[in-house]
Amino acid sequence: MSEQIKRLDAFLALVEISKSERSFGESLRGSAKKWGKLTSKQWGAFERMEARHGPEVKASRKAWNDAWNEEKAHKLKVAAEYYLHNPPYFGDAARSIVADETYIPSEKLYRKMVENKYVQKVLATLEADALYPAGSLVKVRKTARRASYNLRDRIAMVVSTDGPVKTAAKGARTYTILPFGESATVEIQERWLKKHRS
Repeated sequence: MSEQIKRLDAFLALVEISKSERSFGESLRGSAKKWGKLTSKQWGAFERMEARHGPEVKASRKAWNDAWNEEKAHKLKVAAEYYLHNPPYFGDAARSIVADETYIPSEKLYRKMVENKYVQKVLATLEADALYPAGSLVKVRKTARRASYNLRDRIAMVVSTDGPVKTAAKGARTYTILPFGESATVEIQERWLKKHRS
């Protein structure tokens, strides 16, 4: 048995490899048996895949999983919700994160999703105190856009300030307000509100 086939067999014996990795490994093994050996390009692709499951990588992954905590999970969920509102980036991962609270991404994926300037702005918005606390009176700015356009210059009471932050823009915290004379609440971003001065 060739050294390549031995390495492929050892890789395919790993229980933690993904379906796609197993399928690719089996395909390579079939080629190696048929032709005697793999091309340098095929072997290089296998070695890169094999390296992802080496002892150092496994130890690093275990350390990352052991260090996982509620703070990281919270930041990851905020990032996932942000990406779902702003496709197409990280769509599959974001859906998995929102659907499964126990999901732990790789350290590399976490850093890409959470530690960029856009999500950092979103997190900063959520961590800052709301400008207009629940129960206060506000007025919708004349510059309000999109869904808030028809509320321009209306007075409203703030019902809650803990809605999702859907954009990285300044003042993107989502409020729930109840406009005077209305029976239904409305969601609006903080940047479209100002303090009501009676």
